[in-house]
Amino acid sequence: MIPLAAFLALTQQCAPAVAPATMAAIVRVESGFNPYAIGVVRGRLQRQPANLDEAVETTRALEAGGWNYSAGLAQVNRANWVRLGLTPQAVFDPCRNLAASAAILQGCFERARLRHPEAQNALRAGLSCYASGDFSSGFRTGYVQRVVAQVARPDPVVPAITTDVSPIPVIPSRPTAARSDPSRSRAGFGSPGDGRTDQKAGQADDMTQESAVVF
Repeated sequence: MIPLAAFLALTQQCAPAVAPATMAAIVRVESGFNPYAIGVVRGRLQRQPANLDEAVETTRALEAGGWNYSAGLAQVNRANWVRLGLTPQAVFDPCRNLAASAAILQGCFERARLRHPEAQNALRAGLSCYASGDFSSGFRTGYVQRVVAQVARPDPVVPAITTDVSPIPVIPSRPTAARSDPSRSRAGFGSPGDGRTDQKAGQADDMTQESAVVF
């Protein structure tokens, strides 16, 4: 499997005409980023090839058996190989596979624009064309919807490791006097038990609490 970051860099190099997010969504649906993936029409392999040699040998067997199949990262169908200059070996090269895929998708998109002037509608019709050769089958099979859903899927992000953080304590420069009980220090202000205190004394306390300066 090709890591996503490496795949996006490869896409920009090998398929610059297609938005990386669009190409990533297609490949995620088509092969799960497996460069040796082979999809057999009206059939399936017992397992996917583990390496290039096994992939090439499998395509030769499929060809000899008359099977219709697609191969590589973006699952380029065998019917397009000659036109795009691909061989059983080259189709499994990630860069060449993406370039071929981009050529197919771009052709589909340009034809779709003749029917759908709005770019996103044309792109969706182009995705259907990419998968099936026409502008409607990909909607009926759900292929277009699956690709679009992959674009909206967030990629997992591994968080950074953090350690427990504690505040730094303050070392006072001189001992601080213990505060007296406010109710006792203000006993001489106001009538006993009426809840009133001296206004200036209250203001002084408020200033002390609000100040950020320590003397």
